[in-house]
Amino acid sequence: MKLNNFTGCKKLSSILFFSTLSLLYLLLAIRVSSLWPKTSDQASYFLAGLDALRGNWRLKGWVLTPPDFWTSDIPLSATLAAFWYALGHPARSPFLLMVQPAILWTGVVISAFAVVFLRLPDRQSRLGAAALLLPVLAFPLLRAPTAYFITLSAIHIGVLIYGVWAFHWADRFLSSGSWRSLLIMALLLCLGVIGDPLLAITGAGSLLLYAALARELPKKHRFLMAGATLVAVMLAKTLLHLNAATGGFETEPLETRFAPWEQLSSNFFTTFRSILLVYDADPSGQVVSTVLPECLRLALVVLALAGAYRVARTAWASGGRNTPFCSFLVVSALLDFIALAVSNRIALDGSPVAVARYLFPLWLDLACITALVWPTRRMAVSISIAVLAVTLITDYRTLPPYSTGTLSTEDNQLLSRLEKDFPPDGIGTWWSSGNLEVASLGKIHVYPAMIQGNGTIAPFVHIRKHMDWHSLDGKAFFIVIPHPEETFNEAGAIKTFGAPAARVTEGRYTIFLYNADHLPARAS
Repeated sequence: MKLNNFTGCKKLSSILFFSTLSLLYLLLAIRVSSLWPKTSDQASYFLAGLDALRGNWRLKGWVLTPPDFWTSDIPLSATLAAFWYALGHPARSPFLLMVQPAILWTGVVISAFAVVFLRLPDRQSRLGAAALLLPVLAFPLLRAPTAYFITLSAIHIGVLIYGVWAFHWADRFLSSGSWRSLLIMALLLCLGVIGDPLLAITGAGSLLLYAALARELPKKHRFLMAGATLVAVMLAKTLLHLNAATGGFETEPLETRFAPWEQLSSNFFTTFRSILLVYDADPSGQVVSTVLPECLRLALVVLALAGAYRVARTAWASGGRNTPFCSFLVVSALLDFIALAVSNRIALDGSPVAVARYLFPLWLDLACITALVWPTRRMAVSISIAVLAVTLITDYRTLPPYSTGTLSTEDNQLLSRLEKDFPPDGIGTWWSSGNLEVASLGKIHVYPAMIQGNGTIAPFVHIRKHMDWHSLDGKAFFIVIPHPEETFNEAGAIKTFGAPAARVTEGRYTIFLYNADHLPARAS
């Protein structure tokens, strides 16, 4: 009886610890998220969540990106909007754009702590693991551009949570043979792959490869794990296909190619540099006297890679019997690295900062590996504490001094002008269209446009519902054109709709006004 009471108290204290940690970190994440203007990617997925809340949960008429976030960002947006509305606030509140990514990243950080702590036997090991996790995962929120990427959401954050918990339950299945654990693993994989195909590589690929290589594991367990993984991926793909075939949302084609042979060496260096960027450990191009923080963080990268090597060597020597969870993480990180290095994503996205987001699964994998391999090594923990101290002291200064809301200062001025002097319907470039709509609480509807080969502009159907310019027939509308030009220019707008009734300048924007009796010259 006393033992049961002790166990119950221990579980309760763990729940209270994680609840308190989650709340404190969530408040920090919301604060940091509020400092960065949002993008139309996040705003448009938020609008999709609002449409799902209105009953269009299959998002009929929408065109989404290949990572559709149907099982992560979109339902979270709908849930937050419903909760916020129930409290008497507008469901379209821009504040929710700050809360949503903060919740997702808090989920990632708390998941990392949870899966690591569940595998460590005592308080000392857990304290060491916490010291190793904090500077790698928790406080990159204080760094730019990492903070900027994390607080935008819609960039593979949700898949991290699905992936790490799928590995957790796969590990439980291998140790216990529990059908419940296998079912939970398969369900998490299925939901994750539905929302983001990256998990088919970093998650399902890792489990399948491990099942094939872990020769000392019981064949029955290997077969069942591989079978459940394949079923989960096929079910996810089938559900997506059926949803689209029966009128649900469509996804843009994902044209992933192997990189040309002559680009492979460059790709591998760029991918490795992207690892340094997510760790904020890249001193290249900086003044020598200012790169102490980056050099210290290089030690965290070394610890991560050394830990991954140690896990791989142990797993290979034991035929897969030892540390299956860590082995899943190592294989996942390796697959993530190779998938980016040999694909054309680097050439398409351009800069290492942009492609670094594809390595977020690797980042989480390496962070958990480091915390599980080195929690009792004083040198490793001391290095990590030093990095944490330097991060808190120096990187806090890189944060913006104040929040301008979901829009930048100049876009706030633009929105004020549009709400005051222009009709509610308009056309804009992709970069500001969704932001303006959410920031106006839905009073302004801005559809993005893109220049065509013939010089006219057409609707840019990207994380949006299908539409054509005929929907503007009989309505007054505006066109917002930024300078320098983005997705279209003034000439394209005039060639498509003719001369405007009025032309206004607001900051770096030119605004055309078309009256209600004006018909588009070339409706798309």
